[in-house]
Amino acid sequence: MLDKIKGGLFGLAIGDALGGTTEFMTKEEIKEKYGSVNEIIGGGYWGLKPGETTDDTAMTVAVALGIMANSNHPIEEIGKRFLRWQNSDPKDIGVTIRTVFENYNGDWFKAAEEAHHNLNGLSAGNGSLMRCLPVVLAYSDKKKINEMATLQSKMTHFDDLAAEACVIYSNIALRLLEGEELRTVILKETKNTRYASSLYEEPDCPPDGYVVHTMKWVLHWLFTSNTFEEVVVGATNMGNDSDTIAAIAGSLKGLEVGFNSLPLILKNKLLGRNELRELANVFIEIRDKDTLLIQGNTQTYISDLEDQTNKLIKLNDQRVSYKELVMVIESIKKNVYLLRITLQVDDEEYEKKLVTWMMIENRYRRSRRLFDLGAPLIIIKHELDWLLTMIDHMNKRLQGIEPQFTEDQLEEFEMEASIPEIY
Repeated sequence: MLDKIKGGLFGLAIGDALGGTTEFMTKEEIKEKYGSVNEIIGGGYWGLKPGETTDDTAMTVAVALGIMANSNHPIEEIGKRFLRWQNSDPKDIGVTIRTVFENYNGDWFKAAEEAHHNLNGLSAGNGSLMRCLPVVLAYSDKKKINEMATLQSKMTHFDDLAAEACVIYSNIALRLLEGEELRTVILKETKNTRYASSLYEEPDCPPDGYVVHTMKWVLHWLFTSNTFEEVVVGATNMGNDSDTIAAIAGSLKGLEVGFNSLPLILKNKLLGRNELRELANVFIEIRDKDTLLIQGNTQTYISDLEDQTNKLIKLNDQRVSYKELVMVIESIKKNVYLLRITLQVDDEEYEKKLVTWMMIENRYRRSRRLFDLGAPLIIIKHELDWLLTMIDHMNKRLQGIEPQFTEDQLEEFEMEASIPEIY
């Protein structure tokens, strides 16, 4: 399941980063300037850095974090993260969503309806479809998924066509998570819909931001392509709204093939790959759970992390077998990702706590990697000591105390920062 969840998230971001280069260009302009775009090179209309993504990935992350904050009633929390993203001065905000932001006054659904009228009824864009993936990663009940897919769509897109596409997308994604074959799933979920005729032949519409056109092109690339690369590269080189079409198609193909089957060179190019990996691990821990109940146990997770890390250090010193270590390592992993859910975006210390948590997560991953590689015990011990240090720093932050690093620790941080991370 983790491989598929990561595959969906990374597939979306890869498609976004690839397609961001050719967005708003025609197929002919792309061919003349690039020949063919099959690598993540950045640039384009938005002047992207290589590996940088656009609003497609940013809003997907916002939906994910909102659901993680309150899985039973996520709309308010999703909205908080939309506003936080808007206030970060992003390069790219779609017309419909920008108009909703201008009309927002505490009620997302009312703002969406007002934006619909301001835009003369043209609110059937693809901006809610592009961010729909987290709904399927957080829930497994089809009725719940369809409800949440519709609600998150209606926050910004009043037109029912947008919600309809989100539901079809979500039903396809759910079946892929459950292991069904992509083409079979598409045939089942598009039967007797407006999209059934777009599968075999190239759609007779431009690959633009109108949600019906977007969905037709997404389904076409998925149905007529064999590999992940064929899907996202094909969508990228059509231009127009290429980032969104490649992102949506990439997310579904990524769910089918899984993270480990995605091209390493494309995964490693993504600037936001650490956050995507973190989100995937959190989804595994919170899927179908009430996250509000999780949030009340911050101190429990910190205490368990400290206890289990100390236990792991002792077991490591005793040179026990890897099999005996796995249960403790998995317990640490679970507490690391449950701790992430307890960080509240409206906390004044949120940014500092998030950075400290990221250091904990990084040290956990490094320690586990060293165990997997059979590294010398002294090196593993050093990494676990660092993990304990970061757990202590989080404890201090939770108590309102500003933690301090020693000069030696700061020097080591600077040295590590110069070493690139790869999968």
